Amino acid sequence: MVAKKESKPKINRKKVPEHTRLKLWVKSAGRCEFSGCNEPVWRNDLTLNDGNFGEVAHIIAAREDGPRGSEDSANLQIDFSNLMLLCQRCHKEIDDNPEKYPAELLRQWKQEHENRIETQTSYSEDIHKSTVVLFTVKIKDRITPINSEAYRNAMSPKYPVGKGIKIDNQDFDRHGGEADWAAYARVIEKKIKSHFEEGIDEQAIKHISVFAIGPMPLLMFLGKCIGDTIPADLYQAHRNIDDTSRTWSWCEEQEKQPFYFVNPICVNENSDKVAIILALSDAIKKNKYANLVDKTFSLYEITIENPSPHFLKNPKQLERFSNEYRKLLNEVQATHGRRCKVFILPAVPVSIAVECGRVILPTKDPEIFACEYYDQGGFRKVLKIN
Repeated sequence: MVAKKESKPKINRKKVPEHTRLKLWVKSAGRCEFSGCNEPVWRNDLTLNDGNFGEVAHIIAAREDGPRGSEDSANLQIDFSNLMLLCQRCHKEIDDNPEKYPAELLRQWKQEHENRIETQTSYSEDIHKSTVVLFTVKIKDRITPINSEAYRNAMSPKYPVGKGIKIDNQDFDRHGGEADWAAYARVIEKKIKSHFEEGIDEQAIKHISVFAIGPMPLLMFLGKCIGDTIPADLYQAHRNIDDTSRTWSWCEEQEKQPFYFVNPICVNENSDKVAIILALSDAIKKNKYANLVDKTFSLYEITIENPSPHFLKNPKQLERFSNEYRKLLNEVQATHGRRCKVFILPAVPVSIAVECGRVILPTKDPEIFACEYYDQGGFRKVLKIN
């Protein structure tokens, strides 16, 4: 006689209480908690009809033989820490592939999502409002659009308000004369001034977030127009980021920060012409400025050990550059007097170019001119900044 196989006692599936479901919807802001999805689950994105399209998923399955099931399954059936709000697709994804989505990973995603929602909603509304400044001017023969998803991701937990300030020119000719550069600089100045004075949608601007791509002299002039009277966050496009929705997001702070070297290459206290080389994105050899900087100039340089377009990773590096640059301008003014003329020769990331204009002091600094580099002829003075 064959002995009957003992069957495991059936585990009753507990119903998740309504207050726990409500807590999950609130903590997730009604969005899928699968990392990278974030889809709203209160509507059908295809038909745009409202409804409950979210599913309460278990990290540790409700049964031991379920996805990621364990001896704790029965105890964790209705435990909030074991529940995720997911869209239908992502729920199926994690349960069909439990090896790919272990419990530790899902707990991490749940916590990160809910922490992000908590951060974004825990402060007063004004703290997180920011007016976006989008500045795009053709560089050589290329205009680079700024992806809206990318700048929103970069700003988080701040969010854009109003229509923002948009300045773009797809027809700007960098080979034009100084009068052409000055004419477009006046357009920039007029737009910034009018928005700062009138506000956006009749609301005063209290904070700005700057996303800018364009020739270095115009970026410096933009920074001068923005100034430091209104709090501002500057952002940097990162070319070596695979996720295009994160190209404007700052990276985490590095343990080892690049050191800025401030080099007085040639100083003549009687000189009334000063050139400042900013060799951060690339080295600037003498042959690139020999046509502009002669023996009557004093010459200073700010550089790093290995100049590269990718060196700038976080706002701390930008802040440290700003401090070194401001100290150098103070030194130039003290050594050469306020009547000297300063020529900036830049090879820098876009955010640093904007910062170069922001730190200028209207009543203290001498005249500052920005120079543009040309393959034929080297650096040329093109725009007076202040």
